[in-house]
Amino acid sequence: MSEHEPTESSQTSFDGNLYADEKYMVRNRRQIRMLMQALIDQRATLSAHPDGREQSFPSAVLEVDEDGVLLDGSPMPAVNRSAANAGFLLCFAQVDKVMVRFRVEQPQQQEQGGHVAFRVELPEELYHLQRRELYRLETPVGDSPWCSVPDPAGGEPLRWRAVDISAGGIALLLPAEQQVFKLQQRHAGCVLELPDGTAITTNLVVCSLVTRKQANGVEQERVGLRFEALPRGADAAIQRYIFRIDRERKARLNGDG
Repeated sequence: MSEHEPTESSQTSFDGNLYADEKYMVRNRRQIRMLMQALIDQRATLSAHPDGREQSFPSAVLEVDEDGVLLDGSPMPAVNRSAANAGFLLCFAQVDKVMVRFRVEQPQQQEQGGHVAFRVELPEELYHLQRRELYRLETPVGDSPWCSVPDPAGGEPLRWRAVDISAGGIALLLPAEQQVFKLQQRHAGCVLELPDGTAITTNLVVCSLVTRKQANGVEQERVGLRFEALPRGADAAIQRYIFRIDRERKARLNGDG
């Protein structure tokens, strides 16, 4: 993700029906306010996309009240101009490691103690998994799956550790400057390598991009990817891995390992 003002070539909008499953749409205003407050409490970083374009900037929910939300602006004036001139912001974040997506209309730029912020009305609806039907496992560093993705430039496949996994997808952690992935982009011919030697060839679709600053000041991009067209038996292999890691963790907590 970048904080550069969008150019004409980056005006592609991905504000389509990203999530077709209606049961994950939240429209109760009280529930929406609670999720917004959770974003504040967890100091979650938002990825805000003016007019739903690919270009985005890191933001955060600063305040929430009965009718509206205050979003953090950017230190870059050009980015704030782009946001202020946008008809809407498409926002992605995570609450308890579960992806949240919402759209807010007509951002109004404000000054907050010398810092730029944007006042928006409470979103009318919000996509949230609520409680994970697909259990996501944070993977141990020494016993993780790895994912290989074909290089768009035609070089050797790109390979990263999967930092979490479920039967529905994985998350990767990349240096922010790599910018390999774009939202809703489909990557065919990816290979998920499980620690037991199982290699699963599948397609991956980019569902979320969140930039986070580490304690040492280095920015990393967390990429959420959804499995598409998993081969027969792959789901069971993934679930076996999840069950094994979960069982080993519980054994260590109980003093059995």
